[in-house]
Amino acid sequence: MLKAWAAVLVLLGAAWSAAAAAPITHLHGKVIYVDDGDTLILLTEGHSKVNVRLTDIDAPESAHGKGRPGQPFSQRSKESLSQLAHGKQADVDCYDTDRYQRQVCRVFVDGLDVNLEQVRRGMAWANRADKRYVRDAHVYELEDEARASRRGLWASRSQQPIAPWEWRKACWQKGACDGQGD
Repeated sequence: MLKAWAAVLVLLGAAWSAAAAAPITHLHGKVIYVDDGDTLILLTEGHSKVNVRLTDIDAPESAHGKGRPGQPFSQRSKESLSQLAHGKQADVDCYDTDRYQRQVCRVFVDGLDVNLEQVRRGMAWANRADKRYVRDAHVYELEDEARASRRGLWASRSQQPIAPWEWRKACWQKGACDGQGD
């Protein structure tokens, strides 16, 4: 009897894992705005605007009003995402909604996984602050490769990049800002 219950629990766990990995919503549309290196707005074929937060990654913070200056490299990260997606048709698989009511999604443009490409280019970190938003563990390897190859924000030998989750805490919460966005 105990073995039967264990088998049921294993099957339920596998089903839950598969359901957690499956997208909740698939969208198609045009990227009409890039807010920063990990956030964009998609205009769907049904003419709805969807605020999208890219899953797996965390990019340097752009300025968010008084007392919340932009993080170094934020503008270059935004420009990279713009180059990859702005004005282009995208297929988007959404898995969750974040606390700001943005859809947390994987974005594909011409078959390219834009989320992972931002990390491969050195324009974002793998999201280590909230791992529930990481759907593809390969993102950690891509960050390591970008860092080792000194691509993007990893290029500077004089200044160690500060992860966005650490920047938000140190700069925005404690007022200890080291540099400002570019």
